[in-house]
Amino acid sequence: MTTNSPFSPKRARDDAVAALPAIGMVVGAVVGAAVGATQGVGGPVAGGGLGIAAGLGLGVAGRLLLHKERP
Repeated sequence: MTTNSPFSPKRARDDAVAALPAIGMVVGAVVGAAVGATQGVGGPVAGGGLGIAAGLGLGVAGRLLLHKERP
């Protein structure tokens, strides 16, 4: 039986898995900028950019691993 409830546990899990790339990019940007802040001028920008790319890659990989096909 399917449900149309936006707050059902299955839908919440599906939405969280779908959002993994975006979550990874945000976390990666913050962590990368924080690490880059120790590198001097331009470090936070470069670190944030690298963090975004790394977070996106990890988020997509996690999404592929956790995605379940619907019947």
